[in-house]
Amino acid sequence: MIETWEIAGGILEYIDETHTYIFDGVILPSITQILKIKFGNKYKDVSADVLKKASERGTQVHQAIEDYEVRNIDTEGCKELYNYKFLKKQFKFECIGNEVPIVLFYDGKPVSAGRIDLILKEGENVGIGDIKRTSVFDKEYVTYQTNLYRIGYQQTYGVSITFLKGLHLRDKVRKYIDLPINEEMSLELLKKYLEEENNEQS
Repeated sequence: MIETWEIAGGILEYIDETHTYIFDGVILPSITQILKIKFGNKYKDVSADVLKKASERGTQVHQAIEDYEVRNIDTEGCKELYNYKFLKKQFKFECIGNEVPIVLFYDGKPVSAGRIDLILKEGENVGIGDIKRTSVFDKEYVTYQTNLYRIGYQQTYGVSITFLKGLHLRDKVRKYIDLPINEEMSLELLKKYLEEENNEQS
């Protein structure tokens, strides 16, 4: 399946089967690929079977939350959705976007693309929320991830993002985690990725 959006002055395509982003005919690395420069393959020691099950369950949770927010559908028996609704009520945020595509630019050129789990609103403030179903919430990883999303979202849509959150949802776990905004740190990582790519190509 190929999804297509007209955003950031061009056409972004996403091929689900291969997890490939194409912007105006050029293949772009995902935000996740850029993060590997610092974090490597976080799950290289996990068996393929365990990874497959975890990925399927994570996809189901994301889908349940999207169905609830976009289509007003309740997925019966999904603990993570129940806990998501609990957090929503407790912290009084609203969801104004799900699976939102972005293009990340550097020096005016498109260099990466991705999709943001949640665009949230707290009062007048707009923020990014990233859902994780991992057994341990890796705050450093999600901080880098959401900061890169923040830059891309602001470039793509021209809307200021003033807060970043991690939503840790797994069985009985339900946490709404503050993440620091650090644009400089994120851009350093992006620069390092681009430098390594240039070195490989030259």
